[in-house]
Amino acid sequence: MKINRELNSRTIPTRLAIGDAILDELEEKNYTKIKVSDVIKRAKVSRMSFYRYYENLYDALCDYLGIIVNGYMIEGGEQDDPTIFMELKHIEFSLNYFDRYSRYFLILNRHGLYSVLIEAVNEYVVKNIFPQKKLHLYELYAYAGALLNSFLKWEEDGKKESAHDVALMIYRLFNHKEENI
Repeated sequence: MKINRELNSRTIPTRLAIGDAILDELEEKNYTKIKVSDVIKRAKVSRMSFYRYYENLYDALCDYLGIIVNGYMIEGGEQDDPTIFMELKHIEFSLNYFDRYSRYFLILNRHGLYSVLIEAVNEYVVKNIFPQKKLHLYELYAYAGALLNSFLKWEEDGKKESAHDVALMIYRLFNHKEENI
């Protein structure tokens, strides 16, 4: 797997164009039917540009999510303080931030590419949160899965509840005081 993790502002527009082109293709056909030639034509980039960054379409989808997550870290303050990730205000921010990219999340999920999403979320918590928090790795995986699954279900159901209400439900799940069991 070759993913360009460089966040050079010169390369991001091309990489986003490739990701958007894949999403456009996914709205019209199955993932297995998409060809790199379809994507580069739609993205208006050269084949050489595509292969400069990626080995395949899967890598491009992973990179697209990496760009989204980088923006999330910057806007959400986690880059400066990774300990805020389980606070109610931050959970609500997370839902609202990822709502901006709901097309990406919903299309991937609809095409059976949930693995791209959950792998990225798991990687994120392991690299950015685990070293900072005094939580067990299983707790982080449970939290990451709950946040992603709740977000997807909220989007699929038409966001009938407010982001705050959904955030409150997630917050309550993970912020109980330890009880005698």
